[in-house]
Amino acid sequence: MKILMACVLALLLGSALALAQPIPPGEQPEEFERIIQQMKFEKPTRIVGRLQAIDGYEDAIWIVWTHVHDGSRWRDLRNQSDMMFKVYPRDVGMMDFFRKLTPGTSIHLTVQMDADGNRRVLSLDEGA
Repeated sequence: MKILMACVLALLLGSALALAQPIPPGEQPEEFERIIQQMKFEKPTRIVGRLQAIDGYEDAIWIVWTHVHDGSRWRDLRNQSDMMFKVYPRDVGMMDFFRKLTPGTSIHLTVQMDADGNRRVLSLDEGA
């Protein structure tokens, strides 16, 4: 009986470990893949975010992304977990503008990945 119980326990533990294995990158659920693609910013992308903090060391800002324009309409991203990331200003004048804002301010931006792999603000948009 003890042997049978040990076998059952080993089988249950083995099953739990097999289920806990990470999902291979090519087999991520569709929702994760969509978010990953959004974060690449390979082409200019219109977004709305809330200013979280100024990064004075790197002259950048941290924002929480709340909306993205998919080409035809604005999509609300607030129901997803907060996606906070750093963006770099186009120039010194834009960074001066960001420094005047208070945390929580909503800002409309057009962002694209630059040659160094940084998310660069191409323009400040008036809002939608």
